[in-house]
Amino acid sequence: MENSDMRPVPLYSCPRPCSGPYGCRARAIRKLDSERIQAQIHADATALDRIYAADFIGVGPSGRVRTKPQVILDFTSGDLKFQSITTDDVQVRVYGNTAVETGLSTMIGQDKGKTVPRDTRFTRVWVKQQGHWRLVANHYSSQTTRQ
Repeated sequence: MENSDMRPVPLYSCPRPCSGPYGCRARAIRKLDSERIQAQIHADATALDRIYAADFIGVGPSGRVRTKPQVILDFTSGDLKFQSITTDDVQVRVYGNTAVETGLSTMIGQDKGKTVPRDTRFTRVWVKQQGHWRLVANHYSSQTTRQ
């Protein structure tokens, strides 16, 4: 017997199926964060300007506070340099147009000639503004041991 109530299942806009209602948004945040990392390593001011919100505020592992213009200037001037940045244990939680990303970061770099703390825990806050995810805040804490 043929079932006439069968309807086509809509396809997701993501290349792979998303898990849960916020899976696609979480994946978008992870992708954008990877772009941010590459922009930092390569001092790409255009990409940094696109990714960071105008009112961004960040706290580094040393406690130094940076705004968006300071972040871009520090990278483009060469004051802040990274040879590599990797992340692990990353979790993204989405709350409507806001996402909170947490994880571990291993960085090899220098801030005004001083070695950047290698192992840190991070929290980043992303907000969807005018249809685009932007990084509005981040905070790093030095990690003495990996758990």
